[in-house]
Amino acid sequence: MADSYRFRCGECGHRTAWASESQGEQSIENHYARRHPRIAPGGMVEFRKGSSGGGTGCLIALAIVVLLLIIASRN
Repeated sequence: MADSYRFRCGECGHRTAWASESQGEQSIENHYARRHPRIAPGGMVEFRKGSSGGGTGCLIALAIVVLLLIIASRN
């Protein structure tokens, strides 16, 4: 997902738009250069939770393994 990052300014609470990691870093650096020129960029990064379903596939695989272990232990 390309637009998964949003950066927040540690000084004034400004938030960048959702963007790629490199675009977000550039945007927050530009903000600091304009608004806080003598301060090193800081703040925090937010990660957007998308609909990729990455965790769901692992959960299903884990459930299948547990089910197979239960079946194997009964024999």
